[in-house]
Amino acid sequence: MSMNASVSAGKHAPQHVFKENIKTMSPQERRVQVAAARLRVTLDDRLGRQTPDAVKALAKQPF
Repeated sequence: MSMNASVSAGKHAPQHVFKENIKTMSPQERRVQVAAARLRVTLDDRLGRQTPDAVKALAKQPF
């Protein structure tokens, strides 16, 4: 099993999505990012954590 450079000490590196990048994504990649943002908003809400505004904005976008 090989180690990915983005994985360190058993933790995954965060994937950052910026407005410039979302426009160049394929529709399938965009759906995944929006779904992940929605999941994070729900999880943060249940755990009582603050969700960054950029993630909230992405979560509000349609599929």
